[in-house]
Amino acid sequence: MQRMQILWAKSLAALGAIPFIAAVVAQFAGMAEYHTTYLSLTYGAVIISFLSGIHWGVYLTHSQEARINLLVSSNLLAILAWLSLLFLVPVTQFLIQITCFIALLFIDRQLAADGVIERWFYQLRKHITLLVILCMLILLWGER
Repeated sequence: MQRMQILWAKSLAALGAIPFIAAVVAQFAGMAEYHTTYLSLTYGAVIISFLSGIHWGVYLTHSQEARINLLVSSNLLAILAWLSLLFLVPVTQFLIQITCFIALLFIDRQLAADGVIERWFYQLRKHITLLVILCMLILLWGER
């Protein structure tokens, strides 16, 4: 992959974390009327589904090299993300989504180890996922 494409991917991934960061900033600024919990959880479900879609694409192009059935795992995680929105308690919603993000990261770690995805992509995913989880934990803490 060319340098410019990698730079674009890194930039877009970083921009994708902005709604989570903005929710944390809004929470600490006392902007509860903007429903930061709801907005971050719905965005989290979208991102989990997006990452699950990436796994579908990886499976369709590299099914022989993948030791994990990405079709099953990605569907389960996308459905879990959606189900998390049906719970009425934000603590449960955040914990389910954090678990989904961690599961997706472990799958990516395995894919990188197997040479199915590029190492730079896994490193990018790791850094952004850790940032997102940190934001979610801060938002969860603010819910107490």
